[in-house]
Amino acid sequence: MLVDLHVHSTASDGEHTPAELVEISNRKGLSVLGMCDHDTMGGLPGAAKAAGPLGVRLVLGIELSIDLRDGGTSHLLGYFPHSSPRELVDPQNELQKALAMVQDGRRERNRKILVRLSSLGVGLSPGSIERIESKPVLGRPHIAKAMLREGLVSSEKEAFERYLARERPAYFERKRLSVDRSIGVIRSQNGLPVLAHPGLLGKSHRELRALVESLVDDGLAGLEVYYPTHSAELRDFLLTMCEELDLMVTGGTDYHGNRMSSVPLGGEESGFHVDAKDVERFLAACGLTLPGKG
Repeated sequence: MLVDLHVHSTASDGEHTPAELVEISNRKGLSVLGMCDHDTMGGLPGAAKAAGPLGVRLVLGIELSIDLRDGGTSHLLGYFPHSSPRELVDPQNELQKALAMVQDGRRERNRKILVRLSSLGVGLSPGSIERIESKPVLGRPHIAKAMLREGLVSSEKEAFERYLARERPAYFERKRLSVDRSIGVIRSQNGLPVLAHPGLLGKSHRELRALVESLVDDGLAGLEVYYPTHSAELRDFLLTMCEELDLMVTGGTDYHGNRMSSVPLGGEESGFHVDAKDVERFLAACGLTLPGKG
């Protein structure tokens, strides 16, 4: 049984709508799908509506951009297996209040980038500016796509290398949630906080161990062990750490669409994929069991 606990829809920066992701998952025979859009839960109602008739077991989630205590940044996954989409998108809950701050920060940074690009002679058309400013979770990748579409650069890579990457002339920092607040707001909705793709942090095993131990004290529930770019050595190290620190194991493709992802939705039997048996404890915490086990 294959599962994919980390995918993105067009609610943030994915290629497919929430309903399309559910339909593709159903055709591929995936057992469980976890939808974790960046800094928004707007796609969850549509995904849940599509999942019901198809019998797809959907785990509601989110991926938060966070500030670490050492000055670095990372991503934190939040899973909400016992909440309804309606509960999660209620603007009065603590999670949505935190997301409103993050989304305001995205808008503010986008405005700064657009003004700077204009001053550099590569300003976008009014239509593109209006679209970017009206969406709460669009960011630099979407600006790069618009620049390419309007012929201002020859590729999205060029847009970043010349203008949008860190230390380039149109780069600006944006507001993120602190790691302790992120864990707190996920826990406030009875969610499970999971550190996303630890291997992308560029830390040594010793540094990763110290970071994870500090996050366990804050309420971290698990690690995304199975990830397309994690080496076998790193995966084994993370598995050992999960066992020693009593953390749950998750995994996923981080699928944004065929154009933007290294592996397809659900992975490949002959390549990267996540077996349900390898994340069984996490699935049990979500109220999901393997066939023949309850």
